Amino acid sequence: MKELTMNSKENRKKRLKLEGSVRYCICIISVLGIGCSITVLFPQVQRMIIRLAEQYLIQRKVNFYDDWMHTLSAWARGCIFLIIAFDFFTIIAAGRALFTQIVYEIKTCVSKVPRKPLLKSFLLMSGMYLTGYMSIIRANFSYADDLARAIEGYHGWNSWSRHLSDILATFIHVDTNLTDISPLPQIIALLIIALSSVLLVYILCDGKISVITLIAAIPVGLSPYFLENMSYKFDAPYMSLSVLFTIYPFLCAGSLRAFVFSSVVSLLAMCMTYQASSGIYVMITIVLVFKYWNNKQKTNRENLVFTGSAVLSFCCAMILFRFFFMVSGTTGHNVSTKIFPVKQLVSGMLINVQKYILYINDDFGSVWKILIAVIVVLFVIEVGRTSMLKKMPAIIIALLVIITAFIMSYGVYIILENPLYAPRALFGFGIFIAIIGVYVISRHTKIAIISVIALSFSFFVFAFSYGNALADQKRYTDFRMEMLLHDLSILFPDRNGSEMALRLENNMGFSPVVKNIAKHYPLIERLVPYRGYYPLDYYLRNYFHWGNDGTWESNVVAADLPRALDSYYHTIKSDGKHIFVMFKH
Repeated sequence: MKELTMNSKENRKKRLKLEGSVRYCICIISVLGIGCSITVLFPQVQRMIIRLAEQYLIQRKVNFYDDWMHTLSAWARGCIFLIIAFDFFTIIAAGRALFTQIVYEIKTCVSKVPRKPLLKSFLLMSGMYLTGYMSIIRANFSYADDLARAIEGYHGWNSWSRHLSDILATFIHVDTNLTDISPLPQIIALLIIALSSVLLVYILCDGKISVITLIAAIPVGLSPYFLENMSYKFDAPYMSLSVLFTIYPFLCAGSLRAFVFSSVVSLLAMCMTYQASSGIYVMITIVLVFKYWNNKQKTNRENLVFTGSAVLSFCCAMILFRFFFMVSGTTGHNVSTKIFPVKQLVSGMLINVQKYILYINDDFGSVWKILIAVIVVLFVIEVGRTSMLKKMPAIIIALLVIITAFIMSYGVYIILENPLYAPRALFGFGIFIAIIGVYVISRHTKIAIISVIALSFSFFVFAFSYGNALADQKRYTDFRMEMLLHDLSILFPDRNGSEMALRLENNMGFSPVVKNIAKHYPLIERLVPYRGYYPLDYYLRNYFHWGNDGTWESNVVAADLPRALDSYYHTIKSDGKHIFVMFKH
């Protein structure tokens, strides 16, 4: 007995000594890490790192020097925060105990989720999304900057503060140099958004999942706006992952500490994959709290605690992201990360909401708008009909919920001076439709079922039209490019012998197929790229190695150049050193 006691004491001493050594090593590494991170904050050090990256890593001059400087600053701040957080949860006893307890509570919450029903629902949802995205995948369209990434192999997400996307891309592509591995990224994105849709239904319907509620959740991934996100061969997985990050924390809602911790971590991860998803978390919170209150599922105190913890988590995540991880400055496309001053915040938000509404109104066809209006009206009616409280206050609150959730569907972009209004940034509206649709259809009224199924089916139809439109636009663009290159090669057969500057005007326009779809669905003209000046100029210079060898002199007026060729599709003017192409459509 004494020998056992002696052995246990010796083992305990060895364990404490080992733990002390580990903590000592962590402290030394942390001090060195924080010291290096602080050093990187100095501009002189940043310039030295960029020069080394140019020489040994990317082996070329960087294109956006200031973006690299801002990114290095964000990395340094982020490292400081992560080191401090890691030290708190490993070195300090109270932090270590708290982290252990939180992990246990998260595991307990997640373990309550039934595996088999979730797996069946996931497979069904994946099949529906695969069917919907089939025409987009088949089109094999290099969307926006896909071609540039395929040619140059760059990441580039860090300049948009999407650091996690940058890291994950290296693992998915199994290399720091990116190559076109489509449709693998889109399939991964498809599976992620399918899981997100199933979890959303599980959370909103208190764990009850049916085929009808899954159909109601189809706008999560097949809304017209989200189709642009899925069109990107390189970006799609991380955009889909950002949606999953905003939904996951609600699986831990049974434990306050687990919910707050998972919310802060997940929201930070969302911000570092795609910030347009930022409103989803708020929308789910609003609708869940309203449901608990309207159905008397929880007491007012419980609702206040849940709301407060969600608000606190969201604010903490946004503040941490803003000061430790966000790359400041203008990010391109006339978009900036600058927030409205306090005095202009309300008026600025109202302007952004107005623009948001106008874009949706202009983009959506009449059929969509009618069906969405019916679903919203049914939401209010169902609330009044099934409320456990007084009818009129419940209806008034329901209207406020609709308005607030709609505004928050635009996410944090609502407070920016120059937010992005591209379709890929507005997909929160599709998730707003899905949330309202799932709530309405869970009551199983005939009108609600018909309306929701009709809307989901119309999105299915549009997805097929969109994918086919991409394929047709690709054929149309390739034909126009062949015509242009043929004429240029005949007019300037020895252009490699002398430097020539190339300038383009107008664009090729849309194919007849796209124009036909636009008659009833105007959004198609914002979704399908017609290869305007920048993409076409890049296409000519980097893919076909044609043009922009020389510098366009400031005193040369393009319109005054001698006409070299005037065809049905374009006009070419040149003086032998400058080439001006004007497309016709």
